[in-house]
Amino acid sequence: MAAGNCVLLKPSEMAPYTAKALKQLFARFLDLNCFQCVNGAVNVAIRSTTVPSDLIIFTGSTEKGRLVAAAAAKNLVPCILELGGKDPAYVAADADLDFAVQFVNYR
Repeated sequence: MAAGNCVLLKPSEMAPYTAKALKQLFARFLDLNCFQCVNGAVNVAIRSTTVPSDLIIFTGSTEKGRLVAAAAAKNLVPCILELGGKDPAYVAADADLDFAVQFVNYR
């Protein structure tokens, strides 16, 4: 977005409230001719990989990443995959490290 690219965002169906909020924020603050947020389950994700695009960026499981990579390859679209990460977090320099470690190890 910051570089002036159009974006099609498909948030995870596992976080429905976040997905709903993102869709509302896109509609309220962004030009919908350039920025779209689509919500839904796997069928929506599969459909979104068939839309002509210049790049697919995916964050999620290795299993789903394989499907995204296969769809990207089928359409000759480059893709960036971030797979299998667990709860990425930024810990500020002034954070209480003991608390932060407990939070990260919670799961």
